[in-house]
Amino acid sequence: MSAWLSKWMPASGTLAGILVAIAFFASPNSPGDDATGAQVIAWYGSHHGAALGFDIVAGVAMLFLVLFAVGLARQVRAGDRWLAHGALAAAVFGGVGFLTSIGFSTVLAQDHSHLTLASAQTLSLLSNDFFLPILIGFALFGVLTGLTVVVGKILPAWMGWVMLAFGLACVAGPLGFFGILATLLWVLVAGIWMVRQGPPAPGRVTQPAADHVAV
Repeated sequence: MSAWLSKWMPASGTLAGILVAIAFFASPNSPGDDATGAQVIAWYGSHHGAALGFDIVAGVAMLFLVLFAVGLARQVRAGDRWLAHGALAAAVFGGVGFLTSIGFSTVLAQDHSHLTLASAQTLSLLSNDFFLPILIGFALFGVLTGLTVVVGKILPAWMGWVMLAFGLACVAGPLGFFGILATLLWVLVAGIWMVRQGPPAPGRVTQPAADHVAV
């Protein structure tokens, strides 16, 4: 079972990338920031099923992203693993921010008929603009994952530097949205690559120095 998980856990990154692409590009366009409360309620009244369904798809994508980060830490081939553990923490941080943003839309989809005009407009604004935790989380994930790849020799070093650049793009103002998409595209490709190359041989995994200290 352990060997099977070690081999296939990285594929969760590919699933995360595919599911996010579906959630972003196949879902109907939600009301913009200038929409009134009445327009928000009317839109969710007509699209509540689709909105809820795509919210669930995006939420599951974040689950697979965290699983990919777990698999990444498992495949570190050299050096300390603190970078990989940091990447895992960043994936959780970004995923929680992403899920929080999705949660506002989920409330609108489920309870639109019970909301006041003001509360509906407020939730819509939060759903559209609650992005700072997502940007920070994905920036940390991109930078730490990129360094993990370079230092831990999981994939070719150039892939690590590319991921680091994508992470920095997440906090580069208007490029932030595209930085997140690029980071998830990298995760999709890296998941396939890591499954094809297989987990590292036990003898090639270097344990942290503390593991070698005699008791």
